[in-house]
Amino acid sequence: MKTIKRLFVALCVASIVFSVYVIQHTTLLSTAASARSSSSSERSPLSALSSIFPVTSPSLSSENSSSKSPTQSSNSFTGVLCVYFTGRLGNELFEYASTLGLALTLKRLPVFLGSHYLPFALTSFNQTSASFSRFKNRCKLSARASEVSCCKFKEKLTRLNSSQDFTIGLYLQSYRYFQDHEAVIRQALTFTDEIRSESSKVVQELRQNHSTSPLIGVHVRRGDMASERKRKYGYPQVSPDYLNRSMAFFRSRYPDCVFVVGSDSPEWCKENILSGHHVHFLTAHSPAVDMHVLSSLDHTVITFGTFSWWIGFFNAGTTVYMKDFIVNGTRLGGSFNPDGRDYIYPGWIPL
Repeated sequence: MKTIKRLFVALCVASIVFSVYVIQHTTLLSTAASARSSSSSERSPLSALSSIFPVTSPSLSSENSSSKSPTQSSNSFTGVLCVYFTGRLGNELFEYASTLGLALTLKRLPVFLGSHYLPFALTSFNQTSASFSRFKNRCKLSARASEVSCCKFKEKLTRLNSSQDFTIGLYLQSYRYFQDHEAVIRQALTFTDEIRSESSKVVQELRQNHSTSPLIGVHVRRGDMASERKRKYGYPQVSPDYLNRSMAFFRSRYPDCVFVVGSDSPEWCKENILSGHHVHFLTAHSPAVDMHVLSSLDHTVITFGTFSWWIGFFNAGTTVYMKDFIVNGTRLGGSFNPDGRDYIYPGWIPL
């Protein structure tokens, strides 16, 4: 009997010890997993860039060195690629993305100069820019490599002389400059926590108010393009017909959808959008927040301009665009291929 009691006690003790071990081991595994997740979150979105662009490159000499003869190495970056920002948010996003894409293709360090919008918009920009700003003096001595026009891809920019530093530009408005590195570029184009937080509040409220309806973002830029000077230059005019055809296109697919309109001409939109569409007009926020809100919705209708372009690029759903956005016989119209192939992102639908 005593032997049985001793065995029973021993089994109980062993069970308790095993239970404690399991709990402790599980806690350790959970803590480790949490740490890995946290670490991964902290590394994003800059990790892809920092792993490719070294903060210190042994093959790059000091910022005062000659731009004509950077040290050559097949395994490291051998020169700099400079860009001077021009324009507003949409333009700067193109200049940033295209320069990053070309820098990755050419194995050069990108040097960004004069941005007014990206330091307040993108998580990666300040860190990336600061890492390579010490080479900015080399930009003054660099060779110049310009595109043919704002919106045509120039393949020569992907094959620049490896023995020289270059300053590129001016607009670089073609996705083809960064399409070979799109996953990295998308990560680099992550908006700041502040912008995403403010945008999230707007989107959450829209989804709460329209919980069963797909949300279609509609961006209409019209105000500054409607002047006589801009029309002669070749800026296309958004027509009521295009807006209503686009909205009818989505209503045929999603009968209960809601259109969320962001525009610099809200009164014009209210007067020219046909009744029968369920429309919510977006209260204006900062440009970056409005861009993030509209691109975070289920699908998009874009008009013209780089701001609209990026809304379509960031959106995960279906994007429709103006099929007649190129005004033939104008200076701006001549900046595009006749079919817009270097500018229009693959998969977008012309209407």
